[in-house]
Amino acid sequence: MSMLWKQPRKAYWEGALICLLGVLALLDSRHWPLVLSLLALPGALALIASGFGLLLWPGDPRLPQYAAWGAIMTALVMPFLALAGHGSEALLFLAGLGASYLAAGRVSLHLFPRVEGAPAVPEHLRAAAHIGTDEFLLAWFKLLAKPPRNDAVSRIQGELESWEKWLTTKRLRSKLHRLHPEPPRLLKVDSQDRRLMGRDFRHIRFASEYAPEPEMPGSRRWMSFEANRTAHAWILEHSGAARPWLLCIHGYRMGTPLIDFRVFSPDFFHDRLGLNLACMVLPLHGPRRRGLVSGDGYLEGEVMDFIHAECQAQWDLRRLLSWLRLVKHAPRIGVYGVSLGGYNAALLAGLDDELACAVAGIPVTDMAAVQWRHFPAPEIAMLEQQGVDRNRLAAAYAGVSPLQFTPLTATGQLGIFAGAMDSLVWPDQPLALHQHWQGSRLSWYEGAHLTFYGQSAVKRCIVDTLRAGELIDATAN
Repeated sequence: MSMLWKQPRKAYWEGALICLLGVLALLDSRHWPLVLSLLALPGALALIASGFGLLLWPGDPRLPQYAAWGAIMTALVMPFLALAGHGSEALLFLAGLGASYLAAGRVSLHLFPRVEGAPAVPEHLRAAAHIGTDEFLLAWFKLLAKPPRNDAVSRIQGELESWEKWLTTKRLRSKLHRLHPEPPRLLKVDSQDRRLMGRDFRHIRFASEYAPEPEMPGSRRWMSFEANRTAHAWILEHSGAARPWLLCIHGYRMGTPLIDFRVFSPDFFHDRLGLNLACMVLPLHGPRRRGLVSGDGYLEGEVMDFIHAECQAQWDLRRLLSWLRLVKHAPRIGVYGVSLGGYNAALLAGLDDELACAVAGIPVTDMAAVQWRHFPAPEIAMLEQQGVDRNRLAAAYAGVSPLQFTPLTATGQLGIFAGAMDSLVWPDQPLALHQHWQGSRLSWYEGAHLTFYGQSAVKRCIVDTLRAGELIDATAN
């Protein structure tokens, strides 16, 4: 599929507004309480730098990302400024920061690719507000990321070369399913009753038992992540007769009940549709994390860590499926994932032949392409100097790519939803999955990666797919 970009303007007038607000915030903050002045400093500097860049070096997609980040981070200080007795200033700055945020969104819309087969990209202010949320998130991800540098890049290249040789030696290039052996059945879990915001649920734990072959590159490092050896899931189950289950898979940097239940709404899925829910925690996320932040190490450039993470994710998901079937006597099970969870839901549909249906929401499908788009330019240059390019990375990821596995679920029971202006997952990603899942439903909503919640097209896609899989009856909505 082809992608077209509008030529960047010679300069973006929006940059002048963004830069001006940053300068005003920086100057005025001298009269604020010291703590508030320090809190506003990073956002103000981000506004100045990104606004200047949009005037002098247009076309760099990072500029509107950091402009949106600066606007939101500075705006977060304003309520405290009002409480400190600067109410009028706070209101004026909020108005200006809102305009700066929308200005950053307008630039992002102009730079957003036009993808053949995807809906037209709108350019009204509501669209700018939508895409601005993604730009903020991308900036935040980049600030949190710890991409490989120097010696680490050389090590990654060495592991990648060893991985390529290992695949050839084991004759796995044409037998990718062998990278995902059947895990042992799960019959016993540890369970703890918990309550969150008036909602009772169970937190279950079980030993993952995933262990890569010792000869696989990076296996010793992967097994050193001790917290990751225990799998976790949040369970909401109705009493009485057995009911269908929905297996939910969260996105990148999620994996806690507070966030996961916001996405996989118990009010809707459990109470209204009557389903039992099992929300799986992916490797290196939530209580399985290896760093301070959930998801650290999953998508930061360590090629073998990503491959091991995906192999273990599928292993753990299939173990949990066996528990639902053997212990909970689930009559039918569907899977629903968003973003990175959509990637895993799509991959699972190619490995488990008993799923009733699958919904891939805002799904990544070509991880190499996404990493190449969002990695910082210096790290891309270092990888390319070591002979690691996007095509080589895609070949290395083949064994954990949903586009390499024919779905085992009937295509009429497969659903995809995607945002027309999703900055994290460009429209070519869900389109590729739709082409691979020939006969599946693809629903577009006018929004970005973070604004899918509550969209009517999203709800319709989910409900129609659950109905096709007979998880809910024809009258449910």
